[in-house]
Amino acid sequence: MDIEFLAYASDCRVAGYVHLEGERLTDMLNAHTTITVHDALLESLADGHQVWERSIELARDEVFAIEGAGPRGKEGRRIRTRPHRLQIAHGPYLVLGYLHAFPGADPLASLLRREPMLPLTDATIVTTAGGRVDARDTATIIVNRELAEWIRPSQDEWMAFPNVPILQPTFGALLPKDLTWHVPA
Repeated sequence: MDIEFLAYASDCRVAGYVHLEGERLTDMLNAHTTITVHDALLESLADGHQVWERSIELARDEVFAIEGAGPRGKEGRRIRTRPHRLQIAHGPYLVLGYLHAFPGADPLASLLRREPMLPLTDATIVTTAGGRVDARDTATIIVNRELAEWIRPSQDEWMAFPNVPILQPTFGALLPKDLTWHVPA
């Protein structure tokens, strides 16, 4: 089955179609180090120019995020999880979404034990493309955790990630003060 595909690389976005092998896109991305995109439209982040290719090979380690498409897998195989809101950044991209982990599990440990391509739900991806800010909401985005420059829990999730250093706010950012007197190493 061919499904729509939208990938975010460091210098461009790639839209097209991929042939889904198996039940879920996440499983296919974790099983292969390359993916073939058909009817690919590449859009430069620098100036917005577009190039069309009949077919291209994308290496998984060149792609930071992919908007999830296709089936969610068999309903009988789904397990109960607890969502943890977090932010992940790489190059020109910032992704906000929910990581799903077992109830009571350490979400950071869960994130680090899993395969490199991780689905986040109820997600937003933000980038600056062609000199303008572009934000897209999507039901599922699959991020490549191996390319993440930093991962940060959202404000309401900080307590679930006790050993993650919280980035210092940038000038003008409205973040609550850390009153724990904890100094990250």
